[in-house]
This record gives sequence, C-alpha cells and structure tokens, in this order.
Amino acid sequence: MRHILVGLLLAASACTGSIDGGTSGDDMPPPSNDVQITVRDGYTPQAGVRVIFQDASDAVLADTLTDAMGFAKFEMASGNVTVIRTYPPATPPAERKLPEVYTYVGVKANDKLELGNTLALGAAPGAIVVKVPEAAQGTVKVSTPCGSGQGTAPNVAITVTNCPAMVDFYVTDQDQSSFYKKAPYAENVDLGLEPLSGSLAATISSRNVPANTSVTVEQRIVAGAFQLFSSGGKRVDTNPATVNVPNLQGVDQLVISTLDTNGRGKQMIADRSAYAASPVIVDATVGLIPYVMGNPTYAPTGVTWVEEGAGTADAVIVMMNVTRGGPPSLDNEYVRTIIAPHTGLTLRIPRCPTPATTRR
Repeated sequence: MRHILVGLLLAASACTGSIDGGTSGDDMPPPSNDVQITVRDGYTPQAGVRVIFQDASDAVLADTLTDAMGFAKFEMASGNVTVIRTYPPATPPAERKLPEVYTYVGVKANDKLELGNTLALGAAPGAIVVKVPEAAQGTVKVSTPCGSGQGTAPNVAITVTNCPAMVDFYVTDQDQSSFYKKAPYAENVDLGLEPLSGSLAATISSRNVPANTSVTVEQRIVAGAFQLFSSGGKRVDTNPATVNVPNLQGVDQLVISTLDTNGRGKQMIADRSAYAASPVIVDATVGLIPYVMGNPTYAPTGVTWVEEGAGTADAVIVMMNVTRGGPPSLDNEYVRTIIAPHTGLTLRIPRCPTPATTRR
C-alpha cells in the first residue's frame, strides 16, 4: 500500500522545468547547446504557444512563442522550461477545458522535449454498449476515463474517444447502488453479472484544529487518475459532516484538506491510501509547510510527500488545480503539471514572471 502526503500552498502564479534527452553516436551531429521543445495536438504542430525558459534561480532567460512547426528553443546550459497551453471556449454540451501549465525542471543543453496530446482535440467519438445488471434501478450511469453515458438496464450505450485496451468502468444506478470494474475495451462490454452494492453513510471530521482556522475536506474515490466519486468540500472544523459513499473495492481514496487561517493563509494537504468505506478523520496539524502569512509576494510554494514500499523513483510528477484570487475565469484557473528529477521528498515550485495563463 502506498501513502502519499502532499502539502502545497496556492500562490498567485508559479512556474518551472526536466528531462534528459538527445542521442549520441559516431554518425550523429555534435550536440547543440540549446534546449528545444515541440508542442503538438495529435500530429498537428501548435503555433503561438507560450514557452518560458528560466535558470535555476527563476530568472527568465526567454519568454517566447512556438513557431509554425510548434517549435521553440533557447541556448542555455541548464534550468527550467514551462509551456502554457490555452484552449478556445467550449461549445455546450462540451466541458470547458482549463489552461494547462507544464513545467520541466532541471533541463540541460541538448535536451529535446515533446509535448502533445495522444489524440487531437475534436477527434471523432465512437459508441459502445455496456451490459449492466438487470437489477439496476432507474437511470443507470456508466462512466469511464474516455467517455460516459446513461440509460436503463440492461444495455446502456455510452460515447467514448480513444479508450485504452483496458478500461475502468464505474456504474451507478438511481438508488446510488454501484460497482467498479476494469474490463477489456470492446464494442460490447458485458458487466451484467457484477454485483451492485448500496451506498454507505460515512463521516468526515477533523481534530487538533488551530485557533481561527477553518477546515474543509473533500473525499475522492479514484482508480489511478480516474475519479469515481467526490464528496464535495465539507466544512468540518466545528462539526463532522455525513456523506453517502459508494461501497467499492480495489480502489483508492484521496482526502484533500484545505486549512484557511482567518483568511490570512491557506494550505491544501492531500493523503492517498487504499479506500475503505469508513470514517475520515483529518489531523489539522499534520503535513503543514511553514510560511509567512499576509505577504503573498513572499509566501513560498512547494510540495512534500511520504514514500513507502520497494523501488526507487526516477522522476516526480505533480499535478494540481490552481485558482488565483478573484472571480473564476479562464485567466485565473489552470491545471499545473510539474515534471522533475526525484531528488528527495520535497519539490520547490518556482514562480513565473507574470500570472501563468495571462494571454499575450
């Protein structure tokens, strides 16, 4: 079992970059002294994507855009590279796609990076039919990482795009009975013999809450990176909250706690472990990162975690949803992904020179 404890501070903007690359051999050209990156959408180059090259001290070496071939480069010995991708407004019923900020930490001269979607946005979706238990009641929802749909038992048609060979299926009916199953991708998927289990009442509470601090906790149930369930944020610093959770096996839970100290400072702490339909109790003193409250231009941002189990990690990948102050908009909400060498149990997140998703 693997437990991950993440503490992070949400600051106004952050930015950073890592991946060694290049080839060698007698028949190869001599290595270059620059760092190169190519941005694609499927097989289509993406022009006009903002790329920031920085040194290890966060000083900006170049702030540029990709060319017609989705290419950008800068001559540098080492540092970080950040790519900022924005997307046009979605047409309903499609969901809005938040801007994405990708950072490679610790790049070196002659590194050649590639960033892109496996499948181009707007690729044509397909349909599959999932057979669910006949006992499923009312409207039955079938969700996967590559698409979803709803209908009535026993056959539910869902729309999917670019599914992997093995697909995670989460099925829930109108009575909140559900099951999770991983099955091979096919045009017809038979899950009709899977047992449906009713939801269970569970509590979320906190302890050791510092004075003048509010605690909001969200419980998510996940299979890998696929989210099956979310309790939504529950305020629990004074009284426990009761939630109905699915009765599932073979999945993980991600408990995300947000601590706000009288509006002067906020930290988010996440703990991932094997899921059990049992009470969630958050200790509000565990995993905090020291910082200076009330000075957003100084407050550092960082991530820390705990590792258990055999094996040695080569790299660290951190993903987080960031919301800056002010009303929600495409300019103050974005998804941040950081790829860095594994050098310990903490990762500093350098800051960008301007808000990461500001349009140029």
